[in-house]
Amino acid sequence: MSCFSVADKSEEGSEENPESKEGTPSESKPIILTEEEKKAKLRRLEELRVLKRKEREEAEKSSEVEKEKKRISEGKMLSSIRKNQDDLEMKKIAEERRREKLETQRAKERVRGQIEEDKRARREAEEKRRNPNAPRISSIPPPSIKPVAASSSEPNPKYTQSRIQIRLPNGSTLVQTFSVKESLSSVRLYTNMNRSDPEFNGSACQFMTSFPRKVFTQEEYEKTLESLELVPSAVLIVKK
Repeated sequence: MSCFSVADKSEEGSEENPESKEGTPSESKPIILTEEEKKAKLRRLEELRVLKRKEREEAEKSSEVEKEKKRISEGKMLSSIRKNQDDLEMKKIAEERRREKLETQRAKERVRGQIEEDKRARREAEEKRRNPNAPRISSIPPPSIKPVAASSSEPNPKYTQSRIQIRLPNGSTLVQTFSVKESLSSVRLYTNMNRSDPEFNGSACQFMTSFPRKVFTQEEYEKTLESLELVPSAVLIVKK
C-alpha cells in the first residue's frame, strides 16, 4: 500500500513539472514582427510625418498670406495718411507765404507812412523853430497827427493779425506776428521770454510808443491789440 502511494505521488510530480516549465517561458515571450509588418509600420509612420509636415506648411503659408494682406492694407493706409499730411503741409505753406506776403506789404505801407509822418513832423518843427509866433503853427494841431489818428482809429475789419516790432533798451529788436484779438499782455509775455539784453532783470517790461508818444497803463495791457489800435503793425518801445 505504501508503494502505491509513492508511485502515485511520483506520477503527480512528473505531471506538474512539465506545466510549470512550459508556463514560464510563454508569459515573457516578446512579440516579433515580420519583415512585412515592419515595413508596413514604417510606411504608416512616414505617411503620418508627411501629413503633419504638409499641414504645418499649409498653416505657415496661410499665415504668410494674411500677413501680406495686412501689410498691403497698412501700406495703403500709411500712403493715404502721408498724402493727406503732405497736402495739408502744402496748403499750410501756401497760406503762410500768402500771409507773410500780405504782412510784408502792410508793414512796408506802415513804414512808408511813418517816414512821411516823420518828414512832416520835422518840417513843422523846423518851421515852428523859425517862426515861433506863427499863429498857424501854434493854434492849429500838427496835420501829421490827425491822419494817423484817423487811420488808426478805424482799423480795417479784415485784419486778423498784427506785426509787432519791439525795440529793446540796448537797440536790438524782436519782431513777431500776433492775432489782433490777443492782449497787450501777450506781447509783454513774449518779450520777457525772448529778450536777452543786459538790461533785463526778470521783471515785467513796460511799453510805450514814440509817435504819438504814449505810455500804456496797467489796465491797457488787458486790452486787445485791435482795441489799442496796434494793427496791422506797430512799433513798441520797452521803457528803461
